[in-house]
Amino acid sequence: MTLTLIHTSDWHLGHELAGHPREAEHEAFLAWLLGQLDEQEADVLLVTGDIYDVANPPVSAMRRLYAFLAAASARRPGLLTVILGGNHDSAARINLPAPLLDEARVRFVGNLPRKVRPDGEGTMPDHAAMLIPLPGKTGEIAAWLAAVPFCRPGDLGAEPLQSLYAGVAAAGAERAGSLPLILSGHLHVAGGAVSELSERRIVVGGEEAQAASLFDPRAAYVALGHLHRAQDVAGPCPIRYAGSPFPLSATERDYAHSISVLRVSPGKFALGEVPIPRPVPFLAVPARGAAPLDAVVAELEALPADEGLPRERHPFLEVTVAVDGPEPHLQARVLAALDGKAVRLTRILRQVATAPDANEGPLAGADLGDLAPEAVFAALHGAKYGGNPPPDDLARAFAELLIEVNTLPAGEPA
Repeated sequence: MTLTLIHTSDWHLGHELAGHPREAEHEAFLAWLLGQLDEQEADVLLVTGDIYDVANPPVSAMRRLYAFLAAASARRPGLLTVILGGNHDSAARINLPAPLLDEARVRFVGNLPRKVRPDGEGTMPDHAAMLIPLPGKTGEIAAWLAAVPFCRPGDLGAEPLQSLYAGVAAAGAERAGSLPLILSGHLHVAGGAVSELSERRIVVGGEEAQAASLFDPRAAYVALGHLHRAQDVAGPCPIRYAGSPFPLSATERDYAHSISVLRVSPGKFALGEVPIPRPVPFLAVPARGAAPLDAVVAELEALPADEGLPRERHPFLEVTVAVDGPEPHLQARVLAALDGKAVRLTRILRQVATAPDANEGPLAGADLGDLAPEAVFAALHGAKYGGNPPPDDLARAFAELLIEVNTLPAGEPA
């Protein structure tokens, strides 16, 4: 092997689930990843966005990232770590430590690099600035990376996303010559499975989901971030989401989380996966579907009691109760049954057994925590305009507004 690259993504440092911190899980994952850097003899670590959960992460999250980078560089002096900005990240915050670090060891690409146009009128994406040489076992360049971060609506200007990727792929192929070219991105590619509860909808280049034809067939591999399920996407070349290191919502509890490992040798390019140990279990009562309140309470009462396990290691729990009418004491009974149990409750769902009233709105009976802003917007638009959904341009403008609001630094007015 001349080069080994580990592709991981969507760490979401600083994440909380239903008010429960995930610091212990991140510590466990990063300790395991440090071991994998040695075990896989990694030359490059690529993180394709959403390194943080919010644009203004807590100091503990930033400290955790920098401590990991220091430990990784100490353990593997020849390692190059490349971190891309994602839609949850602040591009400025991602780029902030770059001047203090050796670019040969750590590269941050928070936003799309731009340069002045040849005619001096405005700016354009700087394709060459996105190209990063990847050192192999001997220190010589073994492949090239086109490091494309999440592109916000204002990043592209008048240039469509297809033009951006065509330009950077062409520049990368010319620079790489006979060496492999790896493309990257943080976006939603059509065909990828989405986790509705923890992945914000994003619009890149005017579209929510991009066609896989966006990527040049000359690429040896396309490393993607944003979707939390580790998965391949059919396209003109190998395309893969590395996925998140552990479930970020209850809907992801059945995901098989992993890191992707690419190995390059003369004339060969192999891709494999290494499963990530789950630091904390995700439980559901009942295991599938819903059950009447009495049955749910009985199952909860049978859960093991807290026997000294640190709270940050308690399993997460989602409860789903089948109801056919008002249950005024439902929450109180569930909480009483969980008293002293070694679990952390994420949410209680009510599943109505009776058919909904045809005159009720599309969001009637929905749990507030499950409502996506886009769904609320569409429902309100339909209620005001005779049931018609918002037109495409209005829906796209609302989605872009959501992106801008979600990435505002704390303290700035929306």
